[in-house]
Amino acid sequence: MRIGVDIKAFKNGKTGISRYLRNILDRLQKIDTNNDYVLFECTPSDYAVVNQRWKKALLPWIFPGIFWQQCILPGHLKRSGIDILWAPEQICPILYKGTIFTTVHDLAALRFPGSCQRSNLLIQKYLFPRSVRHSTLLLPVSDYVGRELHTFYPELVDPDQIITVSNGSPDWEYRHEVAAGTKKPFLFFAGNREPRKNLVRLIDAMEILLREGTPVELHLAGPPGWKSRDLHERIAESPARGSIRFLGYLSEEELKECYRTCAAVVYPSLYEGFGLPLLEALCMGARVVTSRGTVMEEIAGPAAHYFDPFDSRDIAAAIRATLEAPPPNADELRLFRTVLDTYSWEASARKLLELFERYCRERR
Repeated sequence: MRIGVDIKAFKNGKTGISRYLRNILDRLQKIDTNNDYVLFECTPSDYAVVNQRWKKALLPWIFPGIFWQQCILPGHLKRSGIDILWAPEQICPILYKGTIFTTVHDLAALRFPGSCQRSNLLIQKYLFPRSVRHSTLLLPVSDYVGRELHTFYPELVDPDQIITVSNGSPDWEYRHEVAAGTKKPFLFFAGNREPRKNLVRLIDAMEILLREGTPVELHLAGPPGWKSRDLHERIAESPARGSIRFLGYLSEEELKECYRTCAAVVYPSLYEGFGLPLLEALCMGARVVTSRGTVMEEIAGPAAHYFDPFDSRDIAAAIRATLEAPPPNADELRLFRTVLDTYSWEASARKLLELFERYCRERR
């Protein structure tokens, strides 16, 4: 079997999708020595191929990657004799007539269109429905996203066409115990500071806590993100501005240290397709306070504390309750471990490989 993979996601640096793709590919290289893989890219990437049955195919392109994917890639797929194309970025080449498995990360452009960049909104509006129609299988990263597909495209999808292949837990050493003395009085958030992350309401909650006598620092890690000017203006005018720190991009070790030492991780996002920072936090023994009614309930389950993300007072109340609680005990840490064991990059890679091979057997 000859499997093609669109790896243009590596062109955009260390995005969530590129991290997802790298983790799955790394495991596939280790476990699959029977099939051939061709990784198609539009600019040279640093992704290392070590499996002898794998190769990278550079198809140079200087314009936006979406045009490369739709106009350049289909012809090369046909000439390369690809049996299955895996499209890991949610959009597939709609002119390609072969078998396509498409990973679906979220439907944020439909749920919260105002939180998306115009270019991405146009791509999702015009190409995503065609990708849904054109794909042999749709692989949502969570059951939550699978239900979203049924909700928005009931006339396009068949239940048997949707199979969840989730993200995995980080490959970090799990903190079996967290000494009380290692915790410091700050909340931690990791991610882009874009509107969908709901950080303005988190600032509102910080002000409520300040007024009610529970001041706490908030440390924000990650890039500014799209349309973050309103957030920065809001913080500049906030009475709590002295308690808010921007950490920028952190190395993995710095990120782990923040998770390890924070009083809690707060993740007020209105919409996610998976929520990997929750698993990162649990892996480091950090309590998580996050949004009710979102995918975060599926991912973290009973290991997190939840609030109404549209209610700043409820956010403040959940944070206060977490700050006043004693450090995680052995039972709570075992619960964290149970949740983490649910998600494995290797298990996800094996599931994807099983789907590749099952489809080829059925075709024969």
